[in-house]
Parts: sequence; C-alpha cells; structure tokens
Amino acid sequence: MNKTLKMTALGLVLVGLAGCDAAEQSAQKLTEKAEQAVQDVAREAVDETLQQLNKQVDQVQQSTNKWLGKPLAEDAQQDEAREDLPAASEPAEPVDKTAVET
Repeated sequence: MNKTLKMTALGLVLVGLAGCDAAEQSAQKLTEKAEQAVQDVAREAVDETLQQLNKQVDQVQQSTNKWLGKPLAEDAQQDEAREDLPAASEPAEPVDKTAVET
C-alpha cells in the first residue's frame, strides 16, 4: 500500500508539472498576443498622429504660399502640365522624318 501511495503521489506530481507546463505555454501565448495588440495600437496611433501632422503642415504651406502670393500647388501642377503640351499653332512633327508610312 505504501508503494501504491508513492506511485499515486508521483503521478499527481507529474500531472501537476504537465499542468504547469501547459499553463506556462498558455501564459506565453497570451503575452505574445498582448504584445502584438499593443504594437498594433501604437502603430495606429502613430499613423493617425502623422496624418494629422501632415495635414497641418500642408495647411501651413498653403497659407504661407497664399501670403507670399505664390500659386497653390494644384495651380502650379496644371501650369506645368500645360507647358509640357505643344502649342496649338505648332504642327505635330513625326519623330523620325525618314520613316515611311505603310
């Protein structure tokens, strides 16, 4: 009977250790998930803050350009696009004058 009691105690110890290992693994997974969630929240907060900062910088640039009398960025882009196009009075010339049309 003494031997049976020792075997039972040993079995309980082994089950307890296995339970501790499972609990440790579960705690580790929970910790990893919590760390990932914290990183995601921090990433989102930084992204949102940077977007707001960019908007404010854009507004400051626009008001500075307006104050200095410079055209707005959209107007400047449209002007550049118009400069790239050939004038309507200029005839379009082929790239290679020796090319034969077939």
